Amino acid sequence: MAGRSIARIIRAATNEDVTVCDAEVAHAQRHFPLPRDLLMELIERVLTRPAAVYADDSKSPHEYRMFYRLEDGRYILAVVKVIAEGAFFASMYPTGRRVRAAHRRFRRVL
Repeated sequence: MAGRSIARIIRAATNEDVTVCDAEVAHAQRHFPLPRDLLMELIERVLTRPAAVYADDSKSPHEYRMFYRLEDGRYILAVVKVIAEGAFFASMYPTGRRVRAAHRRFRRVL
């Protein structure tokens, strides 16, 4: 990803290498005011050990994958954009006590 500062590459539960860039980490930090190293651990935990993963491929040629992880009774959602060049972390935010209804209609990957 030219011109982007890569924070980390994480092997997700979907067996894809997900590129996590600094700008997207900064955006996630607005939802999770944690020290950067703890936030990176949380991102890795959501991507590697999700409770469920849903795929929205309606916006072809790319696909969005929604990684849900239940932490302390609430779901955390990490969004990954999958394109021909690879998989890229897009955002992460809390969603409450259940998976969003709009996401449950997508194809379940895990």
